[in-house]
Amino acid sequence: MYQYSPLEESKSEIRLLELHPGNPDDDINCTVRHVTLANALDFTALSYTWGNPEIRKAISVGGQTLEVTINLFDALRHLRSPQKTRTLWVDAICINQGDLDERSKQVLRMRDIYTFAKTVEVWLGPADENDYAAMGLVDNLGAIVSDPEESLAKGFYNEYQQAFLEVFEGAQPREVRALSQLFKRPWWTRVWVVQELTLANQQAAVVRCGEATTPWLSFLITAYAIDSCWFIVGEIVATIFPDDRVDAFNQGIRMAQCRRVDPTQPPFSLLELLHQHRDCESTDPKDKVYGLLGLSGDVEDIGIMPNYNGSPEEIFTDLFVKHVLATKSLDMICAVRFPRQFDSLPSWVPDWSVDQTVPGICINDRYIGGNVFAGSPISQFQKYAASGESVPQVSISGVQMMAAGIFFGEIASLGCVDEVMWSENVESFGRADEAGKSASDSDTFNEWLNLILDSPLWDSIAGRYGTENVLDAFCRTLVGNRNNQMMRPPEQAGTDSDVERDDLEGETSSDVNISGNSVKSEEVDDDTSVYSQGSVSFSPHEMLSMTVEGFSSSIQVAWGKRFAIFDSGHIGIVPKQAIVGDQVAVLLGCTMPLVLRRDQGSAYSVIGECYVHNAMDGEVLQDSPTEILILV
Repeated sequence: MYQYSPLEESKSEIRLLELHPGNPDDDINCTVRHVTLANALDFTALSYTWGNPEIRKAISVGGQTLEVTINLFDALRHLRSPQKTRTLWVDAICINQGDLDERSKQVLRMRDIYTFAKTVEVWLGPADENDYAAMGLVDNLGAIVSDPEESLAKGFYNEYQQAFLEVFEGAQPREVRALSQLFKRPWWTRVWVVQELTLANQQAAVVRCGEATTPWLSFLITAYAIDSCWFIVGEIVATIFPDDRVDAFNQGIRMAQCRRVDPTQPPFSLLELLHQHRDCESTDPKDKVYGLLGLSGDVEDIGIMPNYNGSPEEIFTDLFVKHVLATKSLDMICAVRFPRQFDSLPSWVPDWSVDQTVPGICINDRYIGGNVFAGSPISQFQKYAASGESVPQVSISGVQMMAAGIFFGEIASLGCVDEVMWSENVESFGRADEAGKSASDSDTFNEWLNLILDSPLWDSIAGRYGTENVLDAFCRTLVGNRNNQMMRPPEQAGTDSDVERDDLEGETSSDVNISGNSVKSEEVDDDTSVYSQGSVSFSPHEMLSMTVEGFSSSIQVAWGKRFAIFDSGHIGIVPKQAIVGDQVAVLLGCTMPLVLRRDQGSAYSVIGECYVHNAMDGEVLQDSPTEILILV
């Protein structure tokens, strides 16, 4: 078996792999040499997925046997030239994976390795006839855009939509489907590829599938082309493959939005990167963090270093503590999600090893492009500030964190978990039945709105928001009080369809329908109903000055969550794991309110972030003094 010689750290050494020439069926023969990492080196860095670690094949390295995964074996076989030696950097071979100390140090060099590489070559995997046709489509779509760098930086809008459409309509359905399938290859979901391709020479990077290669930028353009023609592309695929979903192209858009072609742009923060790429995968759970360090602009301030000798629980907890100290913010706690892989983690530490599953409410979490990228409207984004401009007051010891904050409510009632509301007929939202209760096409919308109308806490809700503003508060809660541009909808819509609401002060919930009119239950019959069944009392999207499409997009923030009424009269959106009796609190230095559950004695567990209407801009801090909350 191959024996590694140690690297000299003082010389910034790395290993390079010399892949000797050969025919397709020849054995793979290589040698490894040590070099000092410098810009003048001429080598290609490979970006690939390891694949199943249990299925391996042998190659020869310096006359010694080294077993590699079948996916890497296939990549080397396709990358090999029949005439000349190729110089490569391949992580599984050039880093001694059995030496955890070396691995920790070499991970820090990967930023420079992929930056200095003359080119980065992506290996998607073997190809068949349809895959080769799909790679041809990528070339054709990429050729449409005259200046890929400029277009990717500024955004495509509808500039090339017609030209893209002609390419799709001229292709066979099986070819378009194969194109969609290329974006479903495992490579796109691997966390390390984000750094590898973001740091690569964008003009020189190429993607290989089987024997076919195409420019990396053409793949990014193709992702936007599918996006701009998504409905048509979906119809083309559905003609033969009705069960196929055309959605994986978003992985390409996510990669495009991570590029940093303008050095004057501020880099991403580590927390933003963790949010954006939480759904990516890695063999080692710690790599969900380490794989993004090379792109982070604040990693030195935070002070986190790769340590493969530590457990994931230790790494994630250490990251949380250092992040609070460096950023003077508790916002990392907003990333807590369930279920968790590591149950021994303190509830206040996010488990970065698991997928996000349910999108967050925090603005950075909701927006896939992060804080700043060329062409982003981020400068207009209106972020939440539940704790105002306060800074954390925390003390952490082991699994216990003591933090200053304010309890301001207890969950009194909960709606069902939203699973489909964003995809339903939102134009029916606001429709009333004969009793003046919600009768839209959405069971979730109906249950949530009627939860307010039938609530025994109606007086508290009306007192909190003003009777005439309860419907407005409800609609704003559905979208987290942000439109699809992440801006607060105007306070007054000013449209012709504005709802005229009578002053209902003094009325109880049983006397109120969704039009805002007073209706005594005994007055409601076929002859005296204020509204005939199916009439529309108000329009949520018009009330918030949104288009139907914009409202449907914005309401996705409620997906996977529950509507809640608090004993304080507040209403909000909470994690689906929340139960009646859970508390809601604002911690100093935290952007979002948190749902907490009494754990043992006076300690609480974190259930997750939440949106609470009229508690997102420091209002709670104006009402009560802070106290020390114990979280475990």
